[in-house]
Amino acid sequence: MHTRVDETPPSIETLKLMRAADIPPVALGPFTDAGGKRPLARTVVIRGSTMKPPKGSNFAEFLKLSFESELKAAGKLDPAAGIVVTGRLTESRASENLSKGGAALAAEISVQRNGVPVFTRPYRIDTLWKSEFIGALAIPEAFRQYNTLYPLLVRQVFADPDFQKALKQP
Repeated sequence: MHTRVDETPPSIETLKLMRAADIPPVALGPFTDAGGKRPLARTVVIRGSTMKPPKGSNFAEFLKLSFESELKAAGKLDPAAGIVVTGRLTESRASENLSKGGAALAAEISVQRNGVPVFTRPYRIDTLWKSEFIGALAIPEAFRQYNTLYPLLVRQVFADPDFQKALKQP
């Protein structure tokens, strides 16, 4: 089985958080894969089934799309903004062993203001679930669990008071 991960819609929780924090308009810069010559984020494999990102060539680009989706929904994406958010995907995995599953997503997120780096911090989110023995049930659930990590990581970043401060500092 080969599939593409679903694009995740903007979340109302993240939208509310961004509005309450009064996040300024930002631009998005590059989101890269920390794996170098051995990319860690081109595919996710569960029991021989492969999941690929919905657009782009890797999951680092999918993380950027997740940020873009949330920022657009909040009316805070401005490609001309002097504040630029970039990312470096440092972990991307999903696994299961016939009884339990786990997935993790981690990235180093940076903020630049007028080309000057002002903030960098690692973020990580993971999940565990009870897995089914039957592959027809376990594989789609593993992919679904992995996919949900993207909007959760974006929310974690925007909920960080230090990240918010970096976006707002003059």
